[in-house]
Amino acid sequence: MIAIRRAAIDTGPLLSALVLHYQLEHGARQAFGSFLEEPLLTRDYQEQFLNLLASIKEKLTTSHVIAEMQGLANSRLKLSRDDRLNFWRASIDLLVQWDLDEQLVRLLDMAGRKELKDRLPDIGIVDTGLIELAAQSGCILITQDARTLAPRALSDGIECRLVRQLIPQV
Repeated sequence: MIAIRRAAIDTGPLLSALVLHYQLEHGARQAFGSFLEEPLLTRDYQEQFLNLLASIKEKLTTSHVIAEMQGLANSRLKLSRDDRLNFWRASIDLLVQWDLDEQLVRLLDMAGRKELKDRLPDIGIVDTGLIELAAQSGCILITQDARTLAPRALSDGIECRLVRQLIPQV
């Protein structure tokens, strides 16, 4: 498994980790298989992924990611009120345990810089903020977004890894 000291984590991997944690650690009855993507469909990969994220010493994300993650969880996971409450309690406990460092990358600060202002309509606030966070922090960016975020981050010189690249084939 690859050793990562510091990483900026995108919405997809972060929400996937929370879903897996809720399923594996709390015996959640809810099936989230339709939400999870390859390679996170098998138990072995799921455990490797959670272990990998847990091993990262400094986990960073943006406030925009947190907001997007909550919106996606509420709209796509289709949890009952009680399950949603339990899911978020377990999720917050895990994020506290991981000491997730939620950074504020201000929209108005990004819009005030020409190179970022031009990017905002193209890839959005969340992805622009993550690329900026990774650049400012000098860290790797972890995502599942092979279509938009990963190519843009790589073209900007940001070290970026897709989840499927981080988990060795078994």
